[in-house]
Amino acid sequence: MARFRCRACGEESTFDYIGHHACPKCGSDNVQFALSIEELADDHPLLAALTELAENDPPPVDD
Repeated sequence: MARFRCRACGEESTFDYIGHHACPKCGSDNVQFALSIEELADDHPLLAALTELAENDPPPVDD
């Protein structure tokens, strides 16, 4: 279950993430949401971007 907050009407709740994030109360797409990586489809662009960042992140430097 993903958590969401609609910036248009203020609705806050949870929903099943199915690839879009419109507010179920007012239909606005101005929605802030949080979901676990397990809820993303394997071909979701966000997952690809996170994977690329992780692969290209330089190792930490010890001081």
